[in-house]
Amino acid sequence: MEEQKAPEAPPAPAKGKGMWIGIVVVVIVIVILLAAVFGGLLGTPEDRVLKVGTVLSITGGLAAFGTKNRQGVIMAIDEINTAGGVLGRPVEMFHQNDDTKPDTGRSAATTLVSQNRVDAIVGATGSGICSTVIEVAKANRVFEISGSCTSPKFSNTTLTGGWWARTAPSDALQGVVAASYARTNLSFQRAGVVGINNAYGVALAQVFADSFVRFGGTVTSGSPRIITEVQSGATDYTTDIAAVLEVNPGPQVVYVVAYPPDGVQWMEDWEAGRGANPSWNGVTWLFSEGVFDQTGFLDPLGAQFDITSYRGTAPSAFGGLTGPDYDTWATAYNTKWSQAPGLFDDNCYDAAYLVALAAQKAGSATGQAIKDNINDVANPPGTKIFPGEWAKAVTELAAGRDIDYEGASGSVNIDDLGDPSSGYIVWGVDAAEQWEVREIYPEALVQSLLPAPPARAPMPGLAPTIWTPLARFEER
Repeated sequence: MEEQKAPEAPPAPAKGKGMWIGIVVVVIVIVILLAAVFGGLLGTPEDRVLKVGTVLSITGGLAAFGTKNRQGVIMAIDEINTAGGVLGRPVEMFHQNDDTKPDTGRSAATTLVSQNRVDAIVGATGSGICSTVIEVAKANRVFEISGSCTSPKFSNTTLTGGWWARTAPSDALQGVVAASYARTNLSFQRAGVVGINNAYGVALAQVFADSFVRFGGTVTSGSPRIITEVQSGATDYTTDIAAVLEVNPGPQVVYVVAYPPDGVQWMEDWEAGRGANPSWNGVTWLFSEGVFDQTGFLDPLGAQFDITSYRGTAPSAFGGLTGPDYDTWATAYNTKWSQAPGLFDDNCYDAAYLVALAAQKAGSATGQAIKDNINDVANPPGTKIFPGEWAKAVTELAAGRDIDYEGASGSVNIDDLGDPSSGYIVWGVDAAEQWEVREIYPEALVQSLLPAPPARAPMPGLAPTIWTPLARFEER
């Protein structure tokens, strides 16, 4: 027999070849995993799903507005999701009630950030709550956009860090309009001023006072009078009314910056005391938009007293002077919620829409992406995008074209401080005790009434931005 030979061992791989085979395998696995992640097979990355939270006043002093404001946000997100969502994914919503209290608002924002991991917050309803929400938002790189916080203090990037915008105009405009109306149209020389003790009341009261003096009037002794809110424990304003009216010489007009419960209490106390206090009579009452609510302010007082002499100021959109698409939007709101839209509902809708557009343009649903792109989608130049035109916006952005959102509340062109501009109305009360428009201040007229600005470059594609005297309005 021939001797059997042992089988030969296979040749050893060339030096380094095994290592390269291993690297190739690892790379292939990584590619497969990435494809699965971005294809949604193994989960959705945080920057692909837009998460929007709301902090709004469902209860408390601004409850007359908060619930319907939230409906505006929900309406926008529902429309966007029905049309395919942001970056091809449904937007997720989370809601918190701030009870019209700053500390509750801070806690609500903290919950949205820490538990729900939101990218943007729409809210709050009132400026005092916006003051605490922005602290949380800025610290956590979450973008805040409000449809109703109007205090001038937010026109300040030192305060906001740029993590802020709003679709309702700053009260730096409203205070000027109110002062011009009282001094020029009504020809009053002496004015008293009252403001509730929060960022909204303190700041707007001061804007009115400063503007009334600038227009040649005098602010009487004891004004601005800063008062405690009803929701913070105020039950009687008799002492405050006396402090404002029982001075020599007394005011001819008093501008009251308040929310509906405060305004109702103030006027009830005035009516109760004016019979025994002759100096309380002969004054004209002028109110801010914070009480501009038929159901929450005018109706309770109209059921008791003659209120036909009341006057007030408000952004023009709330007086029926709306943008070209408002009526269509309002009809859709009414159809969805079985009630007509009210104060700031359209602004809150626009706030949510702008957040979604900014994320879509960026290709990333993060607070930083929204911050970096919000102005680009809000301002010209670009294809006009109106409410309900989400699919059109996605198509334009995918083609690399600029867009310019024209909202339900108006053009919402936002400047580098996060502020839009606006026209204003002066409202009055008719014989049936329903509000009506008495005077119209177009946007160009409002800008002409503002104090001369320091030099500041306008944003590209926009008219020169409105200046607001920022440093004066830190919360006190």
